Amino acid sequence: MTTYDNDIASLFDPQLEDPVPVIPPGALPPSWAAGRQSPAPQPGPRAWSEVELPSHPITEVPEVDACASDPTALAGETRMRERQRKTSQRRGKSRADREKAAAKKRADRARKSVRLQLTGTSGHITRTTRTSTAWFVQKQGPWNFRTTGKQRRFVRDEAMVLTNLQQAGVQRLHRRLVRTPFPVEQWARDHDQWAAPIDDVPGALSWAEYLRGQQHAMLWSNATIKGRYWGIELPQRSVLGIGLDYLAHTLAYVANWPLLGALSSLITGWADDAFAREEKAFAEHLAELERIMAGRGVNAAPAAPAAIDYLLRRSATIGLPLAAGGAVAGGGDWGEGDVAALEDLTDLSLTPGDGYTTVSGVVEGRRYTGAVIILTVGRMAPLPIPERMLPWQVIGDPSGEPLEWSDRIELHDKAKTIRTMRSLTGRIEHQFDHYTVEHDQVPPKELAEQHARVQDVISDVEEDHSGLSTRTSGWYRVAVVGATPNEARKKVTGLREMYKPHIALEQEHGQFQLLREFIPGQPLANIANKRHMDVEAVAAGMATAGDRIGDRRGVVLGETSSIAPRPVIWDLFAAHEIKHKSGLTPIVAVPGSGKTFLAGMIVYQAVRAGAYGVVLDPSGPLKELANLPEFRDIARVYALTGRDSRPGALNPYRVIIDPRRDDPEYDTGHADFARASDPIAAAQAKYDADIRAAAAERVEVAVSVLKMMLTERHLHLEHTESVLHLAANRVGGDRDHNLGEVLAAIKAIGETDPDQAVRTCANGVYQQLELMSRLAEARVLFPEAGTVGSGVDDFDTDIRLTILTMPGLQLPPEGVPSSQWTPQQRMTAPLMHMAAWLANRLVYEKPRHVRKVLFLDENKYLESTGAGRTLNLRIARDSRKFKVRALVCSQLPDDFLGLDGTDDKTALTYEVFVGDVGGDPHAIDGALKLLKLPPGQGFEQFLAELGSGGEDTLDEDTDTSYQDQARRWMVRMADDVELVRSSWVHFVHLSHVFAALNSSTSKNVLGGAA
Repeated sequence: MTTYDNDIASLFDPQLEDPVPVIPPGALPPSWAAGRQSPAPQPGPRAWSEVELPSHPITEVPEVDACASDPTALAGETRMRERQRKTSQRRGKSRADREKAAAKKRADRARKSVRLQLTGTSGHITRTTRTSTAWFVQKQGPWNFRTTGKQRRFVRDEAMVLTNLQQAGVQRLHRRLVRTPFPVEQWARDHDQWAAPIDDVPGALSWAEYLRGQQHAMLWSNATIKGRYWGIELPQRSVLGIGLDYLAHTLAYVANWPLLGALSSLITGWADDAFAREEKAFAEHLAELERIMAGRGVNAAPAAPAAIDYLLRRSATIGLPLAAGGAVAGGGDWGEGDVAALEDLTDLSLTPGDGYTTVSGVVEGRRYTGAVIILTVGRMAPLPIPERMLPWQVIGDPSGEPLEWSDRIELHDKAKTIRTMRSLTGRIEHQFDHYTVEHDQVPPKELAEQHARVQDVISDVEEDHSGLSTRTSGWYRVAVVGATPNEARKKVTGLREMYKPHIALEQEHGQFQLLREFIPGQPLANIANKRHMDVEAVAAGMATAGDRIGDRRGVVLGETSSIAPRPVIWDLFAAHEIKHKSGLTPIVAVPGSGKTFLAGMIVYQAVRAGAYGVVLDPSGPLKELANLPEFRDIARVYALTGRDSRPGALNPYRVIIDPRRDDPEYDTGHADFARASDPIAAAQAKYDADIRAAAAERVEVAVSVLKMMLTERHLHLEHTESVLHLAANRVGGDRDHNLGEVLAAIKAIGETDPDQAVRTCANGVYQQLELMSRLAEARVLFPEAGTVGSGVDDFDTDIRLTILTMPGLQLPPEGVPSSQWTPQQRMTAPLMHMAAWLANRLVYEKPRHVRKVLFLDENKYLESTGAGRTLNLRIARDSRKFKVRALVCSQLPDDFLGLDGTDDKTALTYEVFVGDVGGDPHAIDGALKLLKLPPGQGFEQFLAELGSGGEDTLDEDTDTSYQDQARRWMVRMADDVELVRSSWVHFVHLSHVFAALNSSTSKNVLGGAA
């Protein structure tokens, strides 16, 4: 199969041949990838339901002899054959005939034992010859990093749904948890529609290859999405209604007779009335079930035809890969012929004594074979959920296996429960008397414990008015799939270890029947391991709980690692375009935690998707992104320090630009001027006010930059602040000025001011600033005499990625007071501050409607000054209006919370990334505040254990840090918080990007694969 450049639909098929050296495994685990390389299966015997009969019977024409045309001979031959037939009947069947008949009976009996009870479907209702079941679909729900109170509420809400069903007359449920492979094809379509990709470059990774490579990488993780079906058994028709229907059908043959016809018409009318009443009651019952299932806790809707189609196919093919895309949405209801074909989707075989079922079938033209073992939940200890345990049906999810569940539940009303418990009480008391009265022995203490437990159940049921003491009995099965029997057994062993010691998983006999029990309509395989629980204990399973974060159309961040792995997809601009939230995104972690690598991957994917990127990376590793082949001629690097820097490139008067008069916000047709009496004057007034604001901002920024260059002794002088502001105000705020003019104004103040103290302060400040202006690092702030500086070029639509670096910048050492900094180290703060302003300008000078990504590193130097905090606040508040995703990196949460507890930006952040914060309690408390997680709920432990897995030690024999070197992050998006592994081991098509980011951090992130 080949891909044509103009065939857009083929871009989303991960099975296409392409240069990406990845074997697409479909929805299978990597251990099954070899199955795709096996030769095509030879055609075997066809299933019984697939045999096509000829339209007309083919009979041989006998040869015509002479006597065949004689009527007398024909009559004689006919009489002879009739006598022979009667004689053979008198003699009985031959031995061969009897053996054939016995073999046929055995074959019919074997076929009947595996034949499905299902007879068809009607909408979201499945039917058997005896029962009808209405199916509802519940989507995957949240659980992780919610408070204990919220998790307990989740359990109680689902328990109330079970109680409401029991009160509505429901007696039996069949719940099925199914796993749908992560829809990578749908992601590719949505991502292609969401993006405005840059043009392909000859010889570089094309957009089509990029999409296919992303799909392959996500498929290798074997990610699935949960969905639970609630099958509610509907009440059967009344005996009277069935009897009237039978009589009406029987008497229909005499409807035209004189007397019996009248009786037939009367009974037919009764039957029709009874059916109409039952149909009305049935419709009301279904409507009540829909209201209950749509309630809080389940929020389930009636299953659509495509969902029913997938449920039946998935249940009949457990052990084989089956994506949701294989469902036929418009196929209509299932009939008996469709159900017969369902039986032949797989070949099931069971070897007695092996304890597993072999499943074989053809999926998308390839034959797969797997071994399935069904485990049943056995005895259960008291479960501390949610305080100390995951929901009991989720305990096995961290294994990464796509486990599927089948729950058969019976709901008991209060009266039946009390009768049962009192009957049990009587049996226990009789046993007690048997020991004490009849044999004069001490009874075992277990009898007293059982008696107390039964009395507690009776008391709970009688005194409870909430319904949460409703009792249930049920059977809970989980399917474990392996490519081979040994692999399935290993998975079973691991799963049992995960459930110990609270829950026992039993591997029962009759694996074939247990597997068939997963199919809707099939009866119970056995009654062993029947579990008796109240509705809260049943709801504590929370089978649909999983990792929920992100969306399905944006860039890839990694995979979740809290419960079950699934790709984390992030729409960078959903906060702006859909939620109307700020685009400020803090990235907090200690040095070496992968902040730069994560930001680089986000910027790369965003620019590939058509966004404009601006990067301020003082250390410079991200500048290699500009050398990638796909960014040829659309990326530019500016060095703001060193030999390649331009004099005056960071002149505050040039970095801060004036608003443009042709901006849409100054258009007279703007909504802000709709109520103005004179829209033209109002628009001009707003423009003039913004011009004055830009001039005032230049003055303030110039003063801030000069203050950062002073030592603490000069900063604490009484008149320093007034001298700086006086000089800057004398120069003015127009764009044709520079900091050299401000120094000249300070010098003039030191010579002409009438106040001796002011003159002394001005002279001291001038000498310090004039000395600092001679440093090589200061050339970007102080342009050459007679110029205003040659800064970064204005907006160019052809430049998609602009990277600002500061080579040679000397960062101040941690923990050393500023009084001991060298002049070069003191220049760090003003240079970083103006570089951030320049990056900000490069973003805000672009049209508002285009998507932009801004990355600022080393935010702590910005937050150390009031002007820097103002810049961050502006980024937080204006990013929504200008459609800017601002990734701001820092080592401590305090940079976003305020050094003294003020200037808190938590309310302005919609997405947050928190990595390894070093285990410091103060940093952990700040991270919890950024993530909007309450303290004291156990989340501190997660933050303390972030970073790479294993133990890092210099002892080669005990070093385990290599086992999992992917960086882990606590990520908040809206109200969802999840633990995310930034793992890229399967993204081999991006190896050139990893090489460009080949620092020690990127090596750790890639697990040594870079």
